[in-house]
Amino acid sequence: MKTGKLILSIAVAFAFSQLASAEGVFIDGDFAAAKTSAKAADKFVMIDFKAEWCGPCKMLDRTTWKDEDVISAINDKAIAVKVDVDRRGDLASRYGIRSIPTVIFVDSSGNEVSRFVGYRDAEGFLKEISKVGKS
Repeated sequence: MKTGKLILSIAVAFAFSQLASAEGVFIDGDFAAAKTSAKAADKFVMIDFKAEWCGPCKMLDRTTWKDEDVISAINDKAIAVKVDVDRRGDLASRYGIRSIPTVIFVDSSGNEVSRFVGYRDAEGFLKEISKVGKS
């Protein structure tokens, strides 16, 4: 009986740690909060434009955003925020979002630096982020 409880406890702890690392890459706030944090940290803002009904957006959540190398790369370069295009149509319009997922990197003033459209696996995302900030 004790072994079963121990295994269950380990499984629950592992599940929560996986969730925390995936969700931990995105701030708990909006675009304005991300810009403020980015300015203070001298980083870019990474905006993940998404929608609840978007299949490729959900794939990013299940795969790419959970990859440890991706999390590390984002944390090194940017403050990440998710923006739902159905809730923030004004922001989606400002950045000319026509397809989702669209990931945009902006400076702390909100000026676009880089973007890509569509799903990227971890390797593809790491190639994209490596270009950010280079001229």
